[in-house]
Amino acid sequence: MSAYNSEAFIAEALRSVHAQTLPVAELIVINDGSTDQSARIAESFGARVIHQENRGLSASRNRCVREASQPWIAFIDADDIWEPDKIERQMEVLSTWPEVGFVCSDYLSFDERGTLVRSWLEHFRKDYEAQPKRSVSGAAIIDRLDEQFTNIGYFLVPSNVIVSRELLQTIAPFDESFRSAEDFDCFLRAHVKRPMAIVEKVLMRRREHANNASNRRTEATLSCLAATQKVLRRPADYPPAVVAMCQKSLPDHLRFAGAQQLWAGNERSARKLLLESARLRFNVRTLAALMATLAPFRLGRELMSARYYISRRLGF
Repeated sequence: MSAYNSEAFIAEALRSVHAQTLPVAELIVINDGSTDQSARIAESFGARVIHQENRGLSASRNRCVREASQPWIAFIDADDIWEPDKIERQMEVLSTWPEVGFVCSDYLSFDERGTLVRSWLEHFRKDYEAQPKRSVSGAAIIDRLDEQFTNIGYFLVPSNVIVSRELLQTIAPFDESFRSAEDFDCFLRAHVKRPMAIVEKVLMRRREHANNASNRRTEATLSCLAATQKVLRRPADYPPAVVAMCQKSLPDHLRFAGAQQLWAGNERSARKLLLESARLRFNVRTLAALMATLAPFRLGRELMSARYYISRRLGF
């Protein structure tokens, strides 16, 4: 677990670790430069707490990999919650299918108002069913990722994954230059080496709140673009289906990143990204965003807001 100013949620996360029907062998918390009571709370739960200056999620997870002594590593973010049988169900798959390199699971998302997505597997059922797989008791083994399963990234959330420590050491795990999308990048590189499995049961609850790393939109869109470009620069490191997906999605990622840069007031950077998107694929939304970069900042933001509204109303 990486913890950065997580005192609001970390106790509930750690309580879910201690509630596992198959106990974990060790509990490591990287205190990533917290200035609150996160470290003290973790210590009260018997965690081995390692202190470091704030370096971000990827660096903290990599530190966990280096410090861990067990052959299998299960990550949990400090604001998420495991179901009691998470580790037991995933280890059952690994004991039956030793060739598998990592196991993820179905999960739900919730916030302070309640459940947002009851099951991500149900949410993407059509794409999941199109993915060739070997069905086992309550789980599926994916030997080769299919291009139709375009939503695979939603299932590769660190808090629902258990992964071979040896495999992570082989591939050089999380890219520390990314502020998000590092999980997508890491686990799909792992899938090149070993099959993956999905337990078809909700084994984790993912908390949505204002401080989620994925909610920092400008950072997140730039990291998603960087991850896409990395795949296209180094295609041999990723499953062929992922390379094909990134080729198709690159214009959209460029447009999303350009729109976020425009919203943040970085017109020059926005224009460069949007022009690159337009060169790859003409799109009315890209053209509208480009026009907004030529307007004064306030007017540009108003034009972008109007563009979003029209896109939602007309569905283009």
